[in-house]
Amino acid sequence: MFKKLLRVLPLLALAFSLCGCELFMEAMDPDNAVNTDDPNGENYEARFVVGIFGIVEYPRASRLERELQTASGESIWINRNQYFGSQHIKEARVVARPGNPDVCDLKFRMDRPGKLQWDILVGNHRDQQVVLVVDGRHMTNFIPGEPDENNRNWVTLRVGIDPYTAHGIAKYAKKNYAYYNPDTTSFFSKL
Repeated sequence: MFKKLLRVLPLLALAFSLCGCELFMEAMDPDNAVNTDDPNGENYEARFVVGIFGIVEYPRASRLERELQTASGESIWINRNQYFGSQHIKEARVVARPGNPDVCDLKFRMDRPGKLQWDILVGNHRDQQVVLVVDGRHMTNFIPGEPDENNRNWVTLRVGIDPYTAHGIAKYAKKNYAYYNPDTTSFFSKL
């Protein structure tokens, strides 16, 4: 019995040092667990954050440009100033492509400033590609289209991304929107 305990003790010590105290405190007392799913909580980390950026054809290595690696290993230069992003996406939906379940498009419901930014984006980049970046990684290039005719709050992006990323964007869109646009009535509630 004592020999078994001596074998397990170093493993527990290693796990404790690698994981930190918070993980063990959370396991021991679930009521005091750190909640990272509440977008208004101080420990929330936004996931599947969407950004749409312009492509820089002739990089001059200025502070406004950034090199990005594509999935194929090529480099692409983008403008650091984001045209549109998660802070304006109130809701996201996955649109499966007919006949190919491994490729998905996205539908975004935008807030009012987002609609204006999207209209500017479409006007400035008509028939030109822009870059979809998720969590700082290049996903794809696409040509932005007009908002849906039936409902101008929604826009369809023909991006052709993998289902995991598309469903992650749809899952976290509302939480990310709440995180980037906090409820101002709660600012003074703790005074």
